[in-house]
Amino acid sequence: MNWWKRSGQILGMNARNLEYIARHNSHANKKFADNKIFTKQFLASRGIGAAKLFHVIRRHTELTPEFFDALPDSFVLKPNHGYGGAGILVVTERKKHSWRTAGGHRLYQEDMYRHCIDILDGKYSISGIRDSVIFEEHLQPHPDFARLTEAGLCDVRVIVFNLVPVMAMLRVPTHESDGKANMELGAYGMGIDLGTGKTIGAAYHSQFLRKLPNGESAVGFQIPFWDEILESAARIQKTTKIGYLGIDFVVTNAGVKVLELNARAGLKIQIANRVPLKQRLKKIADLKILSVEDGVNVSKTLFSDKSSLEESLKKKPILGVYENVLLNGEPPEHIVAKIDLTASENLIAPNRHHPEQSLLDITIGGQRMKLPVKKGTVQDADILLAGKFLTDFLVDPNKKFESAPAVIASHVDERKIKNVDEKICRIDEQLKLLTYINPRNLEEQKELFLVHGDFVPRFLYRECELDLDHIQRELKKIPEVDHVLYPLFSKKIQELSDRASLIESVGTDDFPHFSERVFGGVTEIRYRKAVEFLKKHPEVAPDDSPELDSRAAVEQLQAYLKTHHLSHWKVKLLEESVADVQVTKNGSILVRKGATFRENRLQALLVHELGTHVFRNENGKQQPFQIFRRGTAGYLLTEEGLAVHNQNALGLNLGEKFITPALLMVAIFLAGKMSFRDLFDFLRSTYDISEDLVWKLCVKSKRGVSKTSKSGAFTKDSIYFRGEQEVDRFLSSGGTLPELYVGKISHKDLKILKKFDELRPAKFVP
Repeated sequence: MNWWKRSGQILGMNARNLEYIARHNSHANKKFADNKIFTKQFLASRGIGAAKLFHVIRRHTELTPEFFDALPDSFVLKPNHGYGGAGILVVTERKKHSWRTAGGHRLYQEDMYRHCIDILDGKYSISGIRDSVIFEEHLQPHPDFARLTEAGLCDVRVIVFNLVPVMAMLRVPTHESDGKANMELGAYGMGIDLGTGKTIGAAYHSQFLRKLPNGESAVGFQIPFWDEILESAARIQKTTKIGYLGIDFVVTNAGVKVLELNARAGLKIQIANRVPLKQRLKKIADLKILSVEDGVNVSKTLFSDKSSLEESLKKKPILGVYENVLLNGEPPEHIVAKIDLTASENLIAPNRHHPEQSLLDITIGGQRMKLPVKKGTVQDADILLAGKFLTDFLVDPNKKFESAPAVIASHVDERKIKNVDEKICRIDEQLKLLTYINPRNLEEQKELFLVHGDFVPRFLYRECELDLDHIQRELKKIPEVDHVLYPLFSKKIQELSDRASLIESVGTDDFPHFSERVFGGVTEIRYRKAVEFLKKHPEVAPDDSPELDSRAAVEQLQAYLKTHHLSHWKVKLLEESVADVQVTKNGSILVRKGATFRENRLQALLVHELGTHVFRNENGKQQPFQIFRRGTAGYLLTEEGLAVHNQNALGLNLGEKFITPALLMVAIFLAGKMSFRDLFDFLRSTYDISEDLVWKLCVKSKRGVSKTSKSGAFTKDSIYFRGEQEVDRFLSSGGTLPELYVGKISHKDLKILKKFDELRPAKFVP
């Protein structure tokens, strides 16, 4: 159907103003979004990237010849309270006495002066009153956009409502629009499939296009960093509390930056997508969205475009009242769904293990879907699916239901799985990551760095003597085995391959990439959680408990081991060690000779190092496979999360140690954007912590990168803060400590382990 014929579903200006802006955006909301200077400062202070602000002109007298001479070669000039793109000049280069705009026009100083005067006099402001002139950074677009235009900066507009991105378009500037991404001025608007981030066509004035004038297809262009755009959009709405919000993003080579917020977002986005906005807004108005992640998942699920010409020609799958459904997990599980066209929500039976506040991940009728769900009574089935979430299907009450296929028991070759276990653990023992990542000249570089304000640390690392190519070949040769635990081994194989690549990449530009592959990255959301934690604990009292030397610490460690019948673990004093206390996987606890410990810190170390690392190691030894002692893929996140959880449960004053996990999260996130020196200066000026701790934070987040003068981070130590949060979530949702103590496992492994009959209960639990 021609979408124009659905005029009753199109959101018009009056409906937008009355039903959404007036109802959901307060006067303060609109005033906030209208003030670009304040918005930029607000977002920047919360770690949300925006174009750098060069100058703000508030009076005519500031527009001197000296001011214009000092302007950079490229910049964007705009009114602070502008609307609809009016008054914006995009300057791309400077000549001797003039500038050239993105649209190819030449501007002289007198032209620039007159334009600034117009802005100051309120010519382009929303209310028509006096305004300010903003000179800001001219962002460089991601190179992928060069295919679409040479006339300016593309931007992505996203409409967000109820934390759900409901519609988006890519705005492509043209020479007609003078390099501005504004459809009113002649820019192209390209609709975007929210599920994939790919364009579905273009609108130019009132025309629909499948090809741009330069010959490029308007269909299928992939927006870079799409997931980051959606996540940022939902998080910005949550942070600003603007109920109905339009956000303009610019995608650069380095990631996503916010161009501006709009509390009165225009309606041409409907034309670009050929989809009415009203029906989407109503669809999610009553949903209870609990988090940014849920908002993004709902957006991808409900608004992944299915209306393109190719898709519309396909017949919708037919479902019956009862359907076989695959519950996607590790491993997948066949269950039965009952479909109720009158139901308003999806339900899962209480006897089904499913975390609270999580989306239901299923495959039905050949399509994978993620749906909001809650636990409730379901008759004659495992889940109940509400018809309003199944608009891509037809439901036939007369369709015959066939029961789910029985799971055929397969012969398990125990010898093969034991061989796989042996080989994986042997390679795991070889790949001692920190051996190659801890700098060898740390003290020397620290002394030079702290004395000389312009010194750039240059860390030296141990040369890797391993044949990493041979190890990668060995990993590829490991066969797949028909065993219930093989998914654990498969994930471990991939992790070991990534770890080998990480070791090989030490000191190269690829190092941050492989670090994220192995340990995960620090997203904006995770960073903000750490910042909020630190705001709640702005001042930490120092640990003033009695001080103990290394020998007294050894005595307490030995006593703890003896109490728990673990005296076969040997405590050793070393002249040099990478940490004051270190637990190996081979039955040794290493203590640095000469180290001193506050009593509180030592008590925390006992439950952190022994009550977590040693206990899980011992429990892993009693399991039938070595991987439980060496560690499954991703086990370290759960392990260090447990360790932090256990030490915090003591309730002792740990001084800076209490906030260190959050500080590491912040340092690692910023290390991905800053040099070592900038990171050091920022942390020292922002947080009330010792200089020694600032240095350690910078080293931990910058070790292994190619040059400390560049951006890039080693993300391993983000696992302490992330891990504690995941462990706390697991425990608060009904999980228990004994489940996590069966060995060195990840909490995500428990779904697989529930199907393994030979798993032995944990013997050592705090």
